[in-house]
Amino acid sequence: MQLAAHVVPVLLAAHCSLLAPPLTAQTPAGGWKAVLDLAGGPLRFALVLAAPNETWGGRLCNGDRCTPFSGVRVRGDSVTLELADFAAAIHARVAGDSLLGQYRNVGSRGPRAIPFRAARGNWPAKRGPAALLGRWDASFFGDWGTTPRVFEFRNGPAGLEGTIISNSGDYGHFWGRAQADSFAIAHFDGSFVYLLTGRLDGDTLRGTFHAGLRSQTPWKAVRSTGRPHLKPPTDVTRADTTRPFRFSFPDLDGRLVTQDDPRFRGKVVLVDIFGTWCPTCHDAAPNLVRLWNRYHRRGLEIVGLAYEVTGDTAVDGALVRRYRDKFSIPFPLLLGGTSDPEAAAATLPQLDGFGAFPTTVFLGRDGRVKRIHAGFYGPATGAQHNRLVAEFEREVERLLN
Repeated sequence: MQLAAHVVPVLLAAHCSLLAPPLTAQTPAGGWKAVLDLAGGPLRFALVLAAPNETWGGRLCNGDRCTPFSGVRVRGDSVTLELADFAAAIHARVAGDSLLGQYRNVGSRGPRAIPFRAARGNWPAKRGPAALLGRWDASFFGDWGTTPRVFEFRNGPAGLEGTIISNSGDYGHFWGRAQADSFAIAHFDGSFVYLLTGRLDGDTLRGTFHAGLRSQTPWKAVRSTGRPHLKPPTDVTRADTTRPFRFSFPDLDGRLVTQDDPRFRGKVVLVDIFGTWCPTCHDAAPNLVRLWNRYHRRGLEIVGLAYEVTGDTAVDGALVRRYRDKFSIPFPLLLGGTSDPEAAAATLPQLDGFGAFPTTVFLGRDGRVKRIHAGFYGPATGAQHNRLVAEFEREVERLLN
């Protein structure tokens, strides 16, 4: 994903689930129709909370795609739903058949809070009309100029769903509803807060993309013709290939690691530029682990460069350790710096046009850059995800051979 599209969180306190009280009408157990009230309209998602074995747990769902909360705390009428992967939480109170509160984290520009509410029950599945379904070539009109996107809409088990794809990857799985000639689909995962609203006008779509509480970007889309609309991810970032790629950052124990480390000499190396705040990076991590497990004995090494929000090594290190443990990452992860686009780019002077997280840099056995892939196509893109996974594997095979 492009960094400009993100509002990135930092650490909130993590807590273990508490023992559940006896279930009454005032407890939060059950399904909830949840909403974040953005400036441009409601972002809908679902919650499922339960207390099996007297311990609270739950899931956050975009349609039929659900993610477990890292912790659920219930004290009286107070409920905290923790999203520790992204250092965020929903804080609410039970009021009869409602939950009222806020989604909170701290973004790169300071504290962020978005109003949250939920009602007991489950959202009905509302399918999109045939005229909306399929692939659309979109243009976003922002202060930075016009940039391309691709929309994909389809009907799934929970109703209308789809995704948004940019030059550097996808925005995750979106879910929502259509009514007459209008639609709204959203993605909320604890880090990304995205809402796409629009209206069908003949063979054209027009609408607004909402990011976070207030950001609103107008867009227009037409049916895809099959001609390329996005820049290939391998053309987004360029590199100096006249000399070996250089890096020098501390690992999670404070030890400085550079490209001259013996483990990298004469090896094919993938440099994974990522951030724990980036859900697309979470989508990409399992593929890198799979590549390391399959090709390490043949000479593949991987190193991750983490660009986090705070610049506080204690806070950032804790998030990177959680990320490492979540995916059982066997290769070294280094603290590269902050996720500010200009600051991050300054630490990687051999890259030109860097700005996407994740970015994967493929190095040959001579240490020089052979390929750069900006972004990642996650599982929400379906066949594109599968093609990219196979493409990474072919490139590693080629370099090893």
